[in-house]
Amino acid sequence: MASELEIVDGHMHLWTTQTHPWVENVKDGGHPAGKFEKVATYTLKEYLADVSGYNVTQAVHVEACWPGDPVGETKWLDGIADSNPKGFPQAIVGHADLSADNLEEILKRQCESKRMRGIRHMLNYHPQKPEFSEQAHDNFLTDPKWLAGVGLLEKYRLSFELHVLPVQMRRAADVVKKFPGVMFMVDHCGLPYERDEATMAVWREGLTALAQYPNAYCKISGFFATNPKWTTPELASVIIPCIEIFGVDRCVFASNFPVDRINGTFDQMMKELLEILKDYSNEDRKKIFGENAKKFYRL
Repeated sequence: MASELEIVDGHMHLWTTQTHPWVENVKDGGHPAGKFEKVATYTLKEYLADVSGYNVTQAVHVEACWPGDPVGETKWLDGIADSNPKGFPQAIVGHADLSADNLEEILKRQCESKRMRGIRHMLNYHPQKPEFSEQAHDNFLTDPKWLAGVGLLEKYRLSFELHVLPVQMRRAADVVKKFPGVMFMVDHCGLPYERDEATMAVWREGLTALAQYPNAYCKISGFFATNPKWTTPELASVIIPCIEIFGVDRCVFASNFPVDRINGTFDQMMKELLEILKDYSNEDRKKIFGENAKKFYRL
């Protein structure tokens, strides 16, 4: 049965092998979510088919490693949004290297789009596991030039997506504290790829450090990607702590499609989440599935 709950998808991607050729390179499984064959091409048509049956009214597109000038992806997305009746995606989180010499020029150009809401510069780095890493080093969070770039986001009214591993969260919390005028979104429940007891303790401590600052939110997403062999209790062991630590007013649902599509359908995801959140009030579910995303991304 279709859900009547209004859903604002806080994190999704569109791509083809022509626009985002890197997708071809992970089709052999070089990503924690698994093989990318089934999602090597993912257009708006595929996305809308996946979410059909649910009341998904708006979506936030998050940058997907566009090659070359990152503003090219924004212009491509604007073209897609302008050409469909409902205007999907209604908001865009673009890319910019916050340590770039020409950062301000990139931000100015990104903000020419009326849909631009934030920036993602993925920072996750694992010294032993390259499949968990998007960077070749772990120095950004303390680099003065990069930090100056974070400060520049406030001028352009842009949020920042914190795509970090648990071991990086305490340093990320220092950044959140340093820039109270910038809104931060913790991506994908804090990327708990590893579920051993020690790492999960670091994860909970890191989330707690971040959540003490009101300008930090948490994205309830990525759970099918970070744990391909999920069960309902395993999903709950990640989702419930995020909500308890950040509170229902600072948690945002997101599909992370098509990455999470590798391991499950949108219907499966929603059924799992609604079961896990069955003891939450209707008002709380409305916040998590839609209202908080509208507030954070100014929709």
